[in-house]
Amino acid sequence: MPLESPSAVLFDMDGTLLDSEPLWLIAETKTMQAMGSDWDQNDQEHCLGGPVVRVVAHMRSKLGAAAAEQFDSTWVEDYLMAQVLEQYGLGDIPWMPGARDLVASARALELPLALVTNSPRAIVEGAHRGIVADLGYDPFGVLVVGDEVGKPKPHPEPFQTAAKRLRATPSDCLAVEDSPTGVLAAIEAGCQVVAIEHLTPLTQFAAASRIKSLAGHSFESLWKLATSK
Repeated sequence: MPLESPSAVLFDMDGTLLDSEPLWLIAETKTMQAMGSDWDQNDQEHCLGGPVVRVVAHMRSKLGAAAAEQFDSTWVEDYLMAQVLEQYGLGDIPWMPGARDLVASARALELPLALVTNSPRAIVEGAHRGIVADLGYDPFGVLVVGDEVGKPKPHPEPFQTAAKRLRATPSDCLAVEDSPTGVLAAIEAGCQVVAIEHLTPLTQFAAASRIKSLAGHSFESLWKLATSK
């Protein structure tokens, strides 16, 4: 039987807590333009939640043979990361609807939180600083980032790592995600999962409870949804 409340909550970052997916779209588009190609919403959705190496691979797959030879994976990744860092540095990244209030409510509940993301450390640090500055404290006991795990999402390792560092059992943890990649990772890790459908449908995951937004939700309501599956 599941607990009455989660032992810990494991949050994805981009598109779940922070409205940063538009920044990635700008950075990805600029990167493709630099290589003489294009990028659209369908490409972003294809890569949603994936590790940077998957984004780079998809970008290079869209190039012709000559361009793919000219722009190797290292060049593409370095250029993309520079563009993302530039976008993240332009100002505060807005919270997704309901995310700030939800995260802030964990403090009074003494509920441990982790940030579990496929974004690399260089990207996460800036976003994390913005969250800390906005709240006035660090809400996360653990940060698990994409370039510091052996296998990023969709592998379960990031969520398993977060639960272990918080000394929690994955099945007693609530995982909140917004991408097929992240939802699959959380399910495979054994977490109780809530999937936010704001960019792409997630109906293929019967083990996850689906919502449209965090707005109006509490940890109690999310846990009830997640454990009712």
